Amino acid sequence: MHKKTPLLVVLALVASALLAACGDNTATTAPATTAAATTAAATTAAATTAAATTAAATTAAATTAAATTAAATTAAATTPAATTAAGTTAAAGGAPNLALQATLSPAPAGAPTGGTFTYVSLAGELAPVMHPYPSAADNSQSVAEADFLIWDGNMVEYDFTNLVWVLHYAKDMKVSSDGKTYTFTLRDGLKWSDGSDVTVADYQYAYDNAIKEDTANPDNNFVGLEDLKKIKLTTDASSKTLTFALDDVYATDLALSYISAVLPVPSKVWQGKPWYDATKNPEITKPTVTNGPYTFSGGDAKSQYTFKASSNWFRGKSIYDTIVFKPGSATTVVESVKTGQADYTSSFPPAQYAAAKQDPNLNVYDWSAVNGTYYSVDYNTRRAPLNDKAVRIAINYAIDRDNLIKLAQNGLGTPQYSFVNPQSPYYNKDVNQYKYNLDTAKKTLADAGYKLDGGKLMGKDGKQITLNVAFPTSSNPRKLIATYLQQQLGQLGMAVNVDGKEFNAFLDQVYSKYDFDISLGASGGGFPDPDSFKYYATSDGSQNDTGYGNKTLDDLFAQGAKETDPAKRKTIYDQAQKILSDDSPYFFLWSLNSFELFSKKVQGVQPGFKGSYHGFTNGDITRWYTQA
Repeated sequence: MHKKTPLLVVLALVASALLAACGDNTATTAPATTAAATTAAATTAAATTAAATTAAATTAAATTAAATTAAATTAAATTPAATTAAGTTAAAGGAPNLALQATLSPAPAGAPTGGTFTYVSLAGELAPVMHPYPSAADNSQSVAEADFLIWDGNMVEYDFTNLVWVLHYAKDMKVSSDGKTYTFTLRDGLKWSDGSDVTVADYQYAYDNAIKEDTANPDNNFVGLEDLKKIKLTTDASSKTLTFALDDVYATDLALSYISAVLPVPSKVWQGKPWYDATKNPEITKPTVTNGPYTFSGGDAKSQYTFKASSNWFRGKSIYDTIVFKPGSATTVVESVKTGQADYTSSFPPAQYAAAKQDPNLNVYDWSAVNGTYYSVDYNTRRAPLNDKAVRIAINYAIDRDNLIKLAQNGLGTPQYSFVNPQSPYYNKDVNQYKYNLDTAKKTLADAGYKLDGGKLMGKDGKQITLNVAFPTSSNPRKLIATYLQQQLGQLGMAVNVDGKEFNAFLDQVYSKYDFDISLGASGGGFPDPDSFKYYATSDGSQNDTGYGNKTLDDLFAQGAKETDPAKRKTIYDQAQKILSDDSPYFFLWSLNSFELFSKKVQGVQPGFKGSYHGFTNGDITRWYTQA
């Protein structure tokens, strides 16, 4: 699948990290597309879809009568201890009541404070810019890594521990009765790194520039621009409020992700400087005033960057005084951590995974992300024989996911059965998983009238069924999948042509000419809300390479995007998953496991259900320390 998930909610940092780590740098996902510093959008993407989705897995009763009154309801700030409960209570329009995010916990007793933490990146060069609203040309994994450290300010953030949304820079939230308007009050005491106040004017200035498309800002191609257009921001200095008016009603998780795109910039510093021209605005490459847990101290993209802990970050001071970023490569990152030249790398080649796991001086943390990269078999339903559902289903049964994960991914994968990851509360566990069974595959074909002639499976045209499997030669896992299909489908009497092409030629073949029978897709890193799949599941979906269309399915996706009740929304996507599973235009194979590498000396790391970059989200890195 050639995935172009909505720009704001696709995580460039996750996509690039996972693909690099897992040996598929040419996945057909759209490249780097998230505003790296829109921290909430990034952090929510790694978990699932906020408090409301947790409620979806429980009961519709969470929407209390009081919560659905016509009047605007204030999401009262509760204590951090009440976060879980607060997150499952719906406010007006289905929005959750949100708890205040807690300050950082103190360093553990006896833990040394200060010191330097060194991160070595697979990227051969570090972030060329550190703009909180990166352009499509500049946005990358390395930009995301730097931006997470120095920029902050989203109204809400996702709490990975309790799996709920929490109030971040806001101290309260009000939602209008029609669910279109969200109003937040800024916390007191928020500071820039120079000690000056963060104001609503800083948000307004940033929003006005980020959304501007005119002669004054000709280079504006902010990666989240299309989603930012769904919002109109107004502010009031006297009440310290920010009001986000959406152009329509959206599911709470989508609405909050759009709102989270808006971060402040220090308007007093940026005023009068061009928004995107780094040659005339040095703040873009070497920012002097920021509001994250760290501040940029110096360095260059080719050698290293240095960041210093900020004493003005609103959640508290970090344990490490200094963080250093260094560029590396696939052949050097593990050795750098082993030899003490670095403390951490976010991804490394899977061929080195087993040895790293057994090294007594290293810690490897791995997980299967809810928004991780996944592989799929895409059937071209435009032409015979794959316009026959029976043939598609028979092929499904001929594929042994578990064996294929071992063969193509060194076992570093988790079976996936739907466009919704099994870890998501939106997952429908009752979808048909098509467990491997060659006998069932053969019977399905026979029942549909397909006959063998001398071991060859004959099509309705009287000729042997011959399938063309398209894949990019730059992807070794997909090359192995293609060879596997050739062997497996041969046992059904089908002939299979393994048709590998250079990446751009593959895209042209599959998405322009539709000259294939089966295409091997790889995608991931996007916002895990099921709404994102509409682009390739609906009849007019821009990335629908299968040619499949179903009016009922189209209607379900349209309903799901605007349904604000979590339980009802889950019911909608349960139906959508069942339809896609039953009709099988796609057969989902597995999602990739991802992994990070630390020196054994680094303590305080709490790996969990976070998708990727658990250190660069929610301020986790601020609690790490080195124990000699």
